[in-house]
Amino acid sequence: MVYLRSVIDSPQHLRLALSQTAFFDQADPDEGGFALEVDEPVGGPIVLRVSGDLDAVTAPILAACLDEVVLRGRCAVVDLLPAGFVGCAALAVLADAGTRLREQRSRLTVAAFGPLRHILDHAGLDAVQCFGTLTDAFTAAHTGSASVVELVRPRPGRPAAPRRRPFGARRPTPSVG
Repeated sequence: MVYLRSVIDSPQHLRLALSQTAFFDQADPDEGGFALEVDEPVGGPIVLRVSGDLDAVTAPILAACLDEVVLRGRCAVVDLLPAGFVGCAALAVLADAGTRLREQRSRLTVAAFGPLRHILDHAGLDAVQCFGTLTDAFTAAHTGSASVVELVRPRPGRPAAPRRRPFGARRPTPSVG
């Protein structure tokens, strides 16, 4: 596992963040455990890839890493595509980090599958942009602009996004003729 350099340089900080977790080092992501990988591309946003379960026990680890991102003032991408479960504690961590990054004129984007994206979109996390792929989330965080895939939320003074089909509704078939 790779941690942010500042966390490695300050092991006391890391121990404090991990002290609230149980069996972190023995966790197996294939068995629903938790793993967090951090990638720091030069000149790009910091990418945090979460696999396994992100719940009340493991959310403080994500919070510690996002705190480091906020301290650095860089944009961040949280890849939840490999995550098996994302709990309410993790949503609170994302909302808090997104708000603090937005205050610094940075941004937090999230890559997540459809059902989780739907939850994130309707949870009112205005400071967090959700995307269906890691590439789209990375591009939006890196360029500072949202791609076409962004889920648009209505804002005061701005028209609402066009209505989407209800979940499970079939697409109309094109008529041939």
